[in-house]
Amino acid sequence: MDLYGRLFRGLLHPAWESGIRRRPTLRHLRELKRSQWWSEDELHALQCRELERLVRHAYRHVPLYRARFEAAGLAEGDVRTPADLARLPILTRDEARDQARERESVVPPLPSLRKQTSGTTGQPLLFGYEPASEHFRQAVKLRAYEWAGYRPGDKALFFWGAPLPHAPPLTTRAKIALDRRLKRERHVPCAVMTVERLREVVRAIERERPQVLVCYAQAGAELARFVNQERLRRWDTLPVICGAERLLAHDRADLMKAFGEAVFDTYGCREVMLIGSECAAHQGLHLAMENVIVEIVVTEADGKKRAAQPGEVGEVVLTDLHNLGMPFIRYANGDVAVAGERERCPCGRGLLRIRSVEGRSSETLRDGRGAAVSGLALSFLFHDIAGAVRQFQAIQHRDRSVTINLVLSQPLSAETLDSVRAHGARLLEGVAVEVRTVAELPRNPAGKHNLVVVERG
Repeated sequence: MDLYGRLFRGLLHPAWESGIRRRPTLRHLRELKRSQWWSEDELHALQCRELERLVRHAYRHVPLYRARFEAAGLAEGDVRTPADLARLPILTRDEARDQARERESVVPPLPSLRKQTSGTTGQPLLFGYEPASEHFRQAVKLRAYEWAGYRPGDKALFFWGAPLPHAPPLTTRAKIALDRRLKRERHVPCAVMTVERLREVVRAIERERPQVLVCYAQAGAELARFVNQERLRRWDTLPVICGAERLLAHDRADLMKAFGEAVFDTYGCREVMLIGSECAAHQGLHLAMENVIVEIVVTEADGKKRAAQPGEVGEVVLTDLHNLGMPFIRYANGDVAVAGERERCPCGRGLLRIRSVEGRSSETLRDGRGAAVSGLALSFLFHDIAGAVRQFQAIQHRDRSVTINLVLSQPLSAETLDSVRAHGARLLEGVAVEVRTVAELPRNPAGKHNLVVVERG
């Protein structure tokens, strides 16, 4: 029996979240654990209530949306249901980035929390939101992770992320270390997957016996293939929660062989956090309907847009119901997904589903030793200069050297650019790295530019 886990969930976590910090996260979680079983009609009614509140605030207090409503000939009362959203134009990623100031509320709640996207399309986006939105996001994550069998206080191994170019202050590092120790979270960066790093993760699994593995999808798959090839599995089923990248069918098969049948896919983006998650039925990803309205939009040959039918591929369009500080209303985040069926999932939850997410994998680079380096890790190179980097792309040439092309929104000094190059060279150990500024990036046949291009042959 896991006495610490029970103590953490029953006393320490509630005392900290609800008592000392006075955050409503656990109250939201209790509500979400009830609403997941509601009917589609009940969930739709909840979305309508939250959407009406969001639209009223955005129309009155957010300059960009007031202008967009008026340009479409709409008043605040004209958008009351998810279906009504189709009357508004879609907010593109470029518009969200270029009109950030106009997207901020002029009255509280203000966007006091600031983040940037990981830049999987090579275009980092700076955005903000208020603490109340963060509390709801955390509750959504806790509910989804519980579907995989993971609860706060369980031992968890995170094979996730990359080191920042510059370490945060000592006090911040100390707080993070204490928080992870109390939660029993072990974090191992997955940006560079050398044999030594993969062995380190295997040793941690053997030594610490975590109750869940949380990983970038491609990093987890790389770890699984290493475990399988070296015949290193010495454990029973270890639930795996995958995120950040697309989970391919062969990756899932490798993960199941290495860790057991309990492999769970998730889908999210930094702008709204968790969007969809698998349950034990593994028949698509349940949408976090209480927090975000998800549209899968198809663009016809004549340019007209419509909602995708089950099985159709379309553009992901998001409306964040709880970010009043810097709203995302009908925001196209650049992802593509397959619309799901309308019938209730075999698990019994009423939350709608998407079948899968397409186009989420970032091609992997290789360092001088041949070790895999996650394409997502490149975004960490620009953590301190995100406002100046409009777009970026890495090209790995046939000789393994890498050119990082930057499209800047404001000039950067030669010293700063050399710092980016030096950090890139440390990330891609043994590889020659060059950083160049360019006017624009080339696009692929689909009209987008890839974050990573690997020259073949």
